[in-house]
Amino acid sequence: MKNLVIILNLFFSVHAQGQVDSIKVKTKIVLLKNENQLLPFKQLELLAISYADGNLERFGNRYTGNKGKTQVLITANAESNSQEEIKILLIIGDEIQIEGDQFKKFQSIIYLSDSTLQMYDLLSQILFGGRGFTDTLTTETYGFEAGTGIQTKGELRFSFGAPKEVAVDSAYLNYKIDSIALMAIDSGVAPGIQVLVARNGKVILHKTYGYLTYESKEPVRKELLYDFASITKITGALPALMQLYDQDKFSLDATMGTYLPYFSKGNKKDLQYRQVLSHNARLKAWIPYWTTTIKKSGKYKRNTLSHDSTANYSVKVVDKLYLHKDYRNIIYKQIRKSALREEPGYKYSGLSFYLYPDIIERITKQDYETYLKINVYEPLGASTITYNPLRFYPLNKIVPTEIDTFFRMAPLRGTVHDEGAAMMKGVSSNAGLFGTTLDLAKIMQMYLWMGSYGDEQLISKNTMELFTACHYCNEGNRRGLAFDKPVLKDKKYGSTAIDASPHSFGHSGYTGTFAWADPENGLLFIFMSNRVYPTRDNPKLYQLNIRPAMHQAIYNAIKVYGKMNN
Repeated sequence: MKNLVIILNLFFSVHAQGQVDSIKVKTKIVLLKNENQLLPFKQLELLAISYADGNLERFGNRYTGNKGKTQVLITANAESNSQEEIKILLIIGDEIQIEGDQFKKFQSIIYLSDSTLQMYDLLSQILFGGRGFTDTLTTETYGFEAGTGIQTKGELRFSFGAPKEVAVDSAYLNYKIDSIALMAIDSGVAPGIQVLVARNGKVILHKTYGYLTYESKEPVRKELLYDFASITKITGALPALMQLYDQDKFSLDATMGTYLPYFSKGNKKDLQYRQVLSHNARLKAWIPYWTTTIKKSGKYKRNTLSHDSTANYSVKVVDKLYLHKDYRNIIYKQIRKSALREEPGYKYSGLSFYLYPDIIERITKQDYETYLKINVYEPLGASTITYNPLRFYPLNKIVPTEIDTFFRMAPLRGTVHDEGAAMMKGVSSNAGLFGTTLDLAKIMQMYLWMGSYGDEQLISKNTMELFTACHYCNEGNRRGLAFDKPVLKDKKYGSTAIDASPHSFGHSGYTGTFAWADPENGLLFIFMSNRVYPTRDNPKLYQLNIRPAMHQAIYNAIKVYGKMNN
């Protein structure tokens, strides 16, 4: 795709009183011309949009973080002196003085009957493929005949709308989610909560509650970045592994020694990745790596940690605490030498997730983070998702987690909560990713659409079905390949809604996060909180069943809608 400069020219038709004539023209958004199928926008990673009108910017930024090289300019001047070729014309109103010949130079032409906030909202969704162009002209307009209107596909990316559009009762849904969230905050589950619900690709609820801390100074905002914690397991290395599986570069039947030379010997050399990703390989649950850095006297062991930054101690764990630059190799060694559990069967383990970034780099010959951003996050428009977010965002854009009183001895904000991930320079597939709730939802929606998003198949449908399936159900192991799934027997003891289908999948995070997709019902549920603030010794999120109660409320809202509309 060439680097195009696209100029959207806004023409406003208003009367002397400044009001659009809503009587003469029925509210419409009509695509009159679309050469080379320029719309909806494709390849978001190439787009960098500059909006002249803040209202359109307000809605358009939901889709892309303006990270690309293809600049999209929006101007209100038809006679622009821009040296770049004008590609798109947007006309608002029906009283513009414009000659028909002027239309020839535009590749795409869009007609809007008025300029309300609702129209800007709908237009942004249509431009990015959340909805499709469906309207036609009722009368001849600017030389275009009545009935003119090019149709485009929708449901390529998220759209935003009312619950009733997807057969969900709005009153019930909002009441239940609000009441559970407020009860949770009042009960001390977490200082703040953020919730997103989507059905059939349409975001029908996205709300924030409470504050970032119990001091109630900073309210929760939608644009804040959360520490994903273990949701990183399905949003970090996993999408890359699935893509490499599609390319026959990664095999589930391969052993741990296949891709990692330092695992070619020892007790794990024959463990297959199908077993390992399913938490069915007898691996230990975890290793408290940080405890191996401290002597009985309380001092740091040689070549581990230092309060001073030097050439050898260059990995910043937190302010005034630095890890030895080679300590990651010691973590790999601890994993390699760890004992296997004697009993077979399911045991949730994070050990292998420290290794997948290295596997991906060895297979692709590319930096792990760079691979993810180019091949996963940027195509989705999920530009906020990143490791070590303080490289790109100020502190006040990131939700705090714990006040660490046993290892880092400092408040954690913008630094990964998980100690092991912190000792991996913040980059692990066990934990470490940060991002907004909406950008996390984009990854989950891509999964829900079986690998497709933005009219691009990022992961094949067959691979998505394989990785989200249960491979050891007959052994009592509910897990998919890295994905969590509903409990096999009594769902009231699980972390999902009782009505979540057996084909549903997702993951939870230790910091108080949760992401779940249900293909049978087209449902997506994202729950974000910092329940570990100020301490992880707060089990109320689990004790009060907050997440499964909210999750079930969505299914109940579908039932209520069905009863009221039958």
